[in-house]
Amino acid sequence: MKWVKRAAMIVFALLILGAIIYGFMPQPVPSEFARAVYGDLRATIDEEGHTRVKDRFTIYAPAYGSITRINLKAGDAVDVGTPITVLAPAVPPLLDARARAQAEAAVKSAESALQQAEANVTAAESQHDLAVKELKRARELRQGKHVSEEHVEIAEARETSAAAALASAGYGQDVARFQLQLANAALVEGDGDGQSIVIASPVKGRVLRVQRVSEGPVQPGEMLLELGDPASLEIVVDLLSSEAVRVRQGMDVSIERWGGEPLMGRVRHIEPFGVTKISALGVEEQRVNVVIDFAKADHGLLGDGYRVEARIITHERKGALIVPGGALFETPEGTAVFVVSGGRAIKRVVSIGSRTGLEAEVLDHLNEGDTVIVHPGDDVTDGAQVIER
Repeated sequence: MKWVKRAAMIVFALLILGAIIYGFMPQPVPSEFARAVYGDLRATIDEEGHTRVKDRFTIYAPAYGSITRINLKAGDAVDVGTPITVLAPAVPPLLDARARAQAEAAVKSAESALQQAEANVTAAESQHDLAVKELKRARELRQGKHVSEEHVEIAEARETSAAAALASAGYGQDVARFQLQLANAALVEGDGDGQSIVIASPVKGRVLRVQRVSEGPVQPGEMLLELGDPASLEIVVDLLSSEAVRVRQGMDVSIERWGGEPLMGRVRHIEPFGVTKISALGVEEQRVNVVIDFAKADHGLLGDGYRVEARIITHERKGALIVPGGALFETPEGTAVFVVSGGRAIKRVVSIGSRTGLEAEVLDHLNEGDTVIVHPGDDVTDGAQVIER
């Protein structure tokens, strides 16, 4: 019995000693693990934007008088020459000596604007002819495998842009010709017999907005309605100036969260000036407008002024070794990660390539399948035992 009691006491003492030793032993630190994998890395600048019609034309009242009711509604199709309203002269006559002098000056100004518009059409035709020749030459060289497919795509984009510029210049010429007609019409003095002026559409398109519906007197320059082609849309995104400097003309854009499948676009223009705006937090920000074209003419059911989210692709790398951005931390030796090996955290200094908001490309000292620690805490040190949380 004595030996049994003594053995039990020895076992009990050993258990207490083991518990004390275990309590003082370093415990593995629970950590979040992730694996380094090969994949495609895409760096983007994400910002909300809105669509707008490229060529917008506003119809104004050319002179003082009284218009008839405008029966057109937003979305109605119009052609060149489609009557919009009739401007009837007021009594007494529309023009006095000063008004006549102003109208004659407006005619001269409209004639100059028409000459300028015709010169723009000539220049746009030359640019389009050159783009067509370059595209033809690029396709011929591509057949002989002398240039890459990207070279042909660039030539196609230039031809498309030149064609759009030519169409826009043509619209401008039509508008300048129409403005000249309106300026000449303003010289026609009304009388008691009710001589009137028919205000017609200068372009083919659709009514975007009707500013004035009811008949009644109008002042010279009063806005009546806006015309445009809703099928010819572009996207305007205002970026922080610090982000706009990373954007280049021709960058691809993914257009998302507009109500349908993602669409592709391309940066056409970065405005060279910034505008001060107040953020929702009351902070002044410098914003720069970036204009984006749709890659294809089919842009779903989007219309003028619709909200979209644009993801401007600033960098894209295929086949990169990727780790979560939270696995990286800075040391005096450089950027490092903790690699899990044998249940311990091993610090490795690595070289970093491209980064996004969530991921980063590792260039060396890391292999595919290596386990890294994401968001390591202060208790994770080089050589410390770790366990997956």
